[in-house]
Amino acid sequence: MKRSIAVPVIILLLGVGGYFAYTSILKWHQQELEIATKHLRDELRLREGVVVSKEKLLEVFGEVLQEEDEVREIGFEDINRQVMAFFSYLDGREYIASHDLKNGTYSEFRQVLEKLSSNHPVIAGETDSLHVLYKNMSYFFRVLGLKRINLIKDILNNESEILESVAETFYLWFTIDYGIDEIRKERPSLQVLYNYSGYFLNTLAGKSYLLRRQPQVRLLTTYYCILILDRANDLYLNPNGIDIRPHITSLITDITNQMGLMNKARYRAELERLNAKYEL
Repeated sequence: MKRSIAVPVIILLLGVGGYFAYTSILKWHQQELEIATKHLRDELRLREGVVVSKEKLLEVFGEVLQEEDEVREIGFEDINRQVMAFFSYLDGREYIASHDLKNGTYSEFRQVLEKLSSNHPVIAGETDSLHVLYKNMSYFFRVLGLKRINLIKDILNNESEILESVAETFYLWFTIDYGIDEIRKERPSLQVLYNYSGYFLNTLAGKSYLLRRQPQVRLLTTYYCILILDRANDLYLNPNGIDIRPHITSLITDITNQMGLMNKARYRAELERLNAKYEL
């Protein structure tokens, strides 16, 4: 009697277990399919090229400084307005709200700049000891902490469409001639920019960090680091003697082979100019 009752119970349990196993597998499969679909969309978008609409740029920056048929001088005040508009745009994004920032993204950005400006990575003699190499490898995590790292990753992932425009805007904001003395202190010095350019271009830790990033992030970071190093060379501010030439030739190849860069032709033209300048 007990055996006759046990058999249906076992069958019922197996059926329930099988159902939950099936639904779990189906859910996992759907998640994997969604991830694969997203990757495919991203790949197709890169192959087709990224074109950011004027409306999107107006939403992000509040203005378009340079029309295709217009050439005018852009000053610090223009760039500063765009930077402030960008942070206002971020503050209105839903994913930013989930980070629960008390004083908004610009305040967070200022704190990040302060920390990075006062805690430089090692850019020469990195491999002299394992301790120094380890500190360089964990540099951003140690200095910024996990919450800020996650915030930066979230911004890079969600704003990939406008990454090129944002990178150019911040490069100009960092490097454009200082026209307003009271704002000078808000931007890192060329020496600070040189240190981070050297970190990304010339250390194992910096190169390893970039290799783990999306191709677009890696190429844009390398490109602007080269421009900063060129500025430093012009002002005889390259105390570590970093050789810019191999980075130029390598990036020309990488950018030529990379699809989906909106300003690809301009990047290549500038690199070719530097190529001739340094007589490679």
